[in-house]
Order: sequence, then structure tokens, then C-alpha cells
Amino acid sequence: MMTGLSPQASLEEVLESFSIEHDVGKATLQKYLAAFPEYANDLIDLSREIARISIEDEAPLSESERRIINSAVTRIQNSPGKTAVDPFANLSAQEMRSLSKSLDIPRQVVMAFKERNVVAKSVPQGFLARLAEQLQVSVQQLFTSLEQPHMEVVGSYKSDSKPGDAEKITFELLLRDADMSEEEIRNLMEEDR
Repeated sequence: MMTGLSPQASLEEVLESFSIEHDVGKATLQKYLAAFPEYANDLIDLSREIARISIEDEAPLSESERRIINSAVTRIQNSPGKTAVDPFANLSAQEMRSLSKSLDIPRQVVMAFKERNVVAKSVPQGFLARLAEQLQVSVQQLFTSLEQPHMEVVGSYKSDSKPGDAEKITFELLLRDADMSEEEIRNLMEEDR
């Protein structure tokens, strides 16, 4: 749940998100404390309260309680200001090279993914799953990131077109532009585990 929160989230948003986590144990609490140290006391209090309540109340949720919880989850998931996770944001040049090597693809292909130049729907599910695994994100997070607008490269030169007007290309065309062999392209395109 925490992935949908912005670093500027209000105390109420943070506490609500924490309270609906599947597991509100020590590891989850530590993630929230690291991300929102300004709310540490409130998070710890809520964590203790949840632990106390869960010990006292083992009864299943009523239908109305489930509706309230589902409504809160939907509200958080659809809240404005929610940003997509950029799995490439913190990768160093060395990590980009390692990613390229482990996936057995040219670095320019990895860069095209980083710059969101690839049509997300054109990427085979098997390859998307391998890439997501290497980036340690879910396939859905990776797909959502790739669907974001084209990312402008820092230091781009002047041009006649507006920034962001660049067309995204299909995965297959990207592989061809990278001078991969027909066999390599076929293997990657058929990668639907």
C-alpha cells in the first residue's frame, strides 16, 4: 500500500495507509518509520493499538466493516498525486550494464525502457516478468511506469518539436534498431512463459 503515498503525504493518509496494510508487523512499521520519520510517534501508537485490538478481537469482519475498509482502500488507490514507481530511477551506470548483461540485451534497449520509449503493451509478458524481477518490482508497477509519458533526457539538444512529442516504439522495432539477430528477436518475442 505504501507505494501509492507521496513523500508529502499527510499524517491522516499515512496512518490510514498503515492501518490497511496486510501485515502491520515490525518490518512494515520499520518501512513506514523510515519513509515518514516525522510521524514516528503516531505510527508507533497506531501499531500498538492495532496489535492490542487484534489480540482482543478475533471475530470476523461484518459486511459493513468490509465495505468501509474497501472504500478506504479504493480512496487511497485513486487519490490524486499518486505517482507511478520508476524502477529505473536509482540505477547506476554499472547496474544498467549488469541488467543488460543478465537479460542478454544491448544497453540501448535497457536505456529505451529507462526513458519510457517502449510501447508497454508490445512487450511480451515473459520478458516483462524477467525485467520486473531483475528490477525487484512487480510486473504491474513496471507496466504502469512504462505507460507514463516519454522521459526527456537531461541535456537534450534544441529541436523543432515540443518536448515529449517523441513517439514510443514497439519492443520488436526496438530490438531490430539494436541490430539483434532474427533468432534473438524471435526468442524474446515468444517469451510468454
